[in-house]
Amino acid sequence: MTTAPSAPDTLTRQDRLFLGLVFGYFAIQTVVRTVLGGSLEMDEAEMIALAQDFRLGYGPQLPLFNWLQAAAFSLFGVNTFALTVLKNLLLCLTYAGVYLGLRHKLTVRLSVLGTLGLLLLPNLSWEGQRAGSHTIVMLAAMAWSFWVLMRQWRTAHLWHWIAFGLLLAAGGLSKYNFWLFPLTLYLSAIWLPELRKALWRREALLSLVLASLLLVLPYGWIVSHLDTAFSSAQKLYYFSHDSALSPRQQGLLEFVTQSLVALLLTLLTLLLAWLPARKPLGSAGNDFGIGVWLMRAGVLGLLMSFIGVIASGTSDIQARWLLPALIPLSVGLMIRVGTALTPRASRNVMRFSALLALLLIAAMADIRLRGAGSDSMRVDLLAEDIERHCDPDAPVLIASTGYYFLGNLKFHRPDWIALPSLKDRILPEAAACLVVVNTDDPAQAEAVLQQYDASSRVIGTPEHVTAALTYRFEPPERTKDVSYFVYKLKNGAR
Repeated sequence: MTTAPSAPDTLTRQDRLFLGLVFGYFAIQTVVRTVLGGSLEMDEAEMIALAQDFRLGYGPQLPLFNWLQAAAFSLFGVNTFALTVLKNLLLCLTYAGVYLGLRHKLTVRLSVLGTLGLLLLPNLSWEGQRAGSHTIVMLAAMAWSFWVLMRQWRTAHLWHWIAFGLLLAAGGLSKYNFWLFPLTLYLSAIWLPELRKALWRREALLSLVLASLLLVLPYGWIVSHLDTAFSSAQKLYYFSHDSALSPRQQGLLEFVTQSLVALLLTLLTLLLAWLPARKPLGSAGNDFGIGVWLMRAGVLGLLMSFIGVIASGTSDIQARWLLPALIPLSVGLMIRVGTALTPRASRNVMRFSALLALLLIAAMADIRLRGAGSDSMRVDLLAEDIERHCDPDAPVLIASTGYYFLGNLKFHRPDWIALPSLKDRILPEAAACLVVVNTDDPAQAEAVLQQYDASSRVIGTPEHVTAALTYRFEPPERTKDVSYFVYKLKNGAR
């Protein structure tokens, strides 16, 4: 795989082969997830609960993925396939965008190795596939932003800046941490004269202006709904009370640990591939400085994030939040070390990656077919239990301490109303039953009533119920207790 960079608008046979394999992989993942079914993961459940219409804002997450998911529901119905096909399409676009971007300057071999840097990041290849949503659309925006910058480096054109502006807006509507990616790419380009000349141009202002215009309304919604938009900020400050370290120290340790663990598979793969021949960098191909550029962007992104953790006192870090820095670092490492790998070593990396892809498919099927996890819990039994305590002829309102039960209940009972989906937090007059799931704390349930101004409609005292839920493939004696409160409401429609 040493084919030279292709012309900007043509694909070689090897390009089509690799992209076909990428498409086939995500098509298989789509089929496996759809056929095996099971309960929805947290982010999938969030989409069922919230993404059934189009709004400027839905809560603490930015709206682009919700919009795309609502469109998928409109096309395919509210089902597992609609959830899965969108996720896998975006992941497929992510890999394709990175590969085609690299092909503007690099050979097929180095472009494939660089793209496999995505697969070697567990937070992308495993967690992204299993439970990703908003992060997935951010990854696609990152990949195609990179593609258009690489195309601009190869052949300057005005439309590149228009496309870049659209992609900046897409990324800015996906996740807040997206902005770290284009910022570090631009700052790191300063050290490469040819790249600096291609990217640091006045036309880049056109991209910023276009992105700003497209972001005005959604970001305006954020400003006018700050409490809602930042309602999940407390998760940044979770910490262990049993640790001898302070919360701030826990955050710093977690940052370093998560970063190293996330990159471990990439580093080990490259080390084992390079050791047999130990050839010097650049001896097996020219990367035109792209590997160092991306590595520098990744390191700069981690450094900026680390400073942010120190400044904010964040105590809980998840590696997926660092993907705008980890991805360029992993891809850059693969490319740079790839210039020192023999053809045989390169083929071994590709063979290992193919095996890893097969293992990921098998593992995804395995967690659906056995075990007592969230993906196999019989939430349909909880829906049946709730029905025994509510008027079957009136709408049932459901709330929860998280999206897992909320979305899964609505998946099984589409006519039930998830409270977070209500506009202006106004309860329907016809509702006669409000259920607060996944809590045995009366104060927590009462807080929901206060939030939706429903206390005046409550009849009598709430009923505290505990349901024992089984799992799809576990013995019936293995159960999970789920507590909930049932509030009977005055039905204003009668």
